[in-house]
Amino acid sequence: MGVARLKKAELYYHKSVHEQIAAALQETGACQIISTVEENQPRPSEVEALISCMEEKLADVRYLNRTLTPHYVDPIPALDRMLGERPEVTMTELEELANKTDLRKICDDTRAVERETADVRLKLSEAKLNDSILSSLEFFDYPLSIFNEGTRTLTALAGTVKPENLPGLKAALGDFSKFAQDTELIIAPYNEKEKPTEVCAVLFYSRSVEAEVRELCSKNGLSLIEIPASFSGTPAEEKEKLTAAITELEATEKLLAVKMADLANDNMLTVQKLSDYYNSLAGRYNGTAKSDETESTMLTKFWLPAARAEEIKSKIEAISPEIDLTLADPEPDEEPPSLLSNGSLVRPFNILTELYSSPTYRGIDPTPLLAPFFWIFFGMCLGDAGYALVVFGLILYVFKKYKKISVGVKEFIRLFLFCSVSTFIYGVISGSFFGNFIDSFVPILVPLKNSLMLVDPMTNPMQVLGISLLLGVIHLMFGLLVAAYEKIRNKEFIDAIGSNISWFLFIVGLCLFGVGLGGMLPPHFTQIGQFMAIIGAVIIFFYAGREKKGIINKIISGFLALYGSTSYLGDILSYSRLLALGFGSAVIGMVINLLGGLAANIPYIGWLIAIVVIIGGHIFSIAINILGSFVHPLRLQYVEFFGKFYSGGGEPFTPMTLSQEFVNVKA
Repeated sequence: MGVARLKKAELYYHKSVHEQIAAALQETGACQIISTVEENQPRPSEVEALISCMEEKLADVRYLNRTLTPHYVDPIPALDRMLGERPEVTMTELEELANKTDLRKICDDTRAVERETADVRLKLSEAKLNDSILSSLEFFDYPLSIFNEGTRTLTALAGTVKPENLPGLKAALGDFSKFAQDTELIIAPYNEKEKPTEVCAVLFYSRSVEAEVRELCSKNGLSLIEIPASFSGTPAEEKEKLTAAITELEATEKLLAVKMADLANDNMLTVQKLSDYYNSLAGRYNGTAKSDETESTMLTKFWLPAARAEEIKSKIEAISPEIDLTLADPEPDEEPPSLLSNGSLVRPFNILTELYSSPTYRGIDPTPLLAPFFWIFFGMCLGDAGYALVVFGLILYVFKKYKKISVGVKEFIRLFLFCSVSTFIYGVISGSFFGNFIDSFVPILVPLKNSLMLVDPMTNPMQVLGISLLLGVIHLMFGLLVAAYEKIRNKEFIDAIGSNISWFLFIVGLCLFGVGLGGMLPPHFTQIGQFMAIIGAVIIFFYAGREKKGIINKIISGFLALYGSTSYLGDILSYSRLLALGFGSAVIGMVINLLGGLAANIPYIGWLIAIVVIIGGHIFSIAINILGSFVHPLRLQYVEFFGKFYSGGGEPFTPMTLSQEFVNVKA
């Protein structure tokens, strides 16, 4: 198990069957195409034409998906769709649908409605802006044509000014100003107690002083309001006309929204099916474009799982007798992609490795190594038997209700199913069942609960802290041993001893020595630990300075290497988060039960409020604590554990498959 063994296939066939070959490879979902053409080598004209056609179709589909989705009421709920409850169709049915669907016409109709909607919204925005201008000029009783046309000698402007700038503006235009006889300032009524930020003002002035007046207004903080040239009547008259226009535009906008919704409801299901169809064809044609060819034959190379080699070979050879397929193991200098292949108990944990980085083809798959630790850590972090039963029951309900869940989603859900078991076990041995629900509301079960308790984080947190740190030491040391094994496998014996086994001896020795001194182990463990620590320290000291020149440099390097033990102390202390998260989960549960108990004392409706508080509170607690219980143990794997032996860097196995974003496509 671990990284699956792959075969490299070389497939020679006549051009006349390349469509059938590409379809067969895609339908298996287990063939990763290997490019056999140069990076800048032009693609065959027929392949180029097919890819270009698919790109055009996909551009139309993406546009329709983007535009129509906000107006579409999907008959399949989002959760059901995510869990695989989607229509099932075959590629043949999708081909027939594509042939009878005028995708271009749907796009043209949609674009026409979209353009009309954009035009109406622009007019509506302008109308509402003008309406706000008219609202600010309600105090003005004269025709608005004065602002744009004026008279032969007189014109006007409108603007807004901050109240604190009004005295300066009035003074500049007032009795002692040279503009006093040529201007008249009208201020909109306002309430000084309300402290408005701006006040509207209208200024009449003689055309002979227009330039000076405008400059003066600008200097005194008057911001001009642009009055539309179409306004000629009074503000009240223009506002009445504008209100009618806004009402008409809003009605038109609603009609266009209905029209767009009709387009979405009539075409969205078809567009979704065609999206998967054209994406599948695009993947197929792009895969074909990686094949080498002559005038009449083609060569396609691909990786496939060795376990499915015979099945896939039979499927391909059934297409035509003029096919030559050879299978071979990867060459020593080749680096194939990596496909994780683990048993049913480990497979759900594959996603944890893939989230970090896939292993190399010939490297170690860390999934079986991290699985038991993550399983334990998750259980300790969530740590409540009641929460575990809720999660377990919910997942069983999902599996019973939804029969078409995709493999990836199903394995991810199974990960939490497995972890709910460890959560239940730790919840039982730590006495946590919806926090202290049993102690608070079901005292008859307290003796049974207490008889099963092995640890008590609430009254003896140091005990759980010790267990957490012990698990941390085991986890880290296991990582060091895995790293040593990998080096020994690669015949790097000195590095295995100097950089891994030495630290194992040193850290474990120090732990045994310290625990022995504390009286928690028999005295002879103290001596064993002391001996191991000394041996480890000596190896670390001399290994660190082995390549340095000069005795001083060797000594300094040795001491610096031993000082690096402080990083291991920090790593071990990181596992205290197992106590912290489990403790937090228990405390939140206790607080919820306390609030529920207090609510129950309210006359008449207290029991109802208590039920709502307890159920709602624990649902929230489950959701928030599951997130923490997933993230923090994952961090311990990625930072502390993987940091000792695993770097990833492999290319994930990405076979050519059928697109199934919206529908379940069958071969």
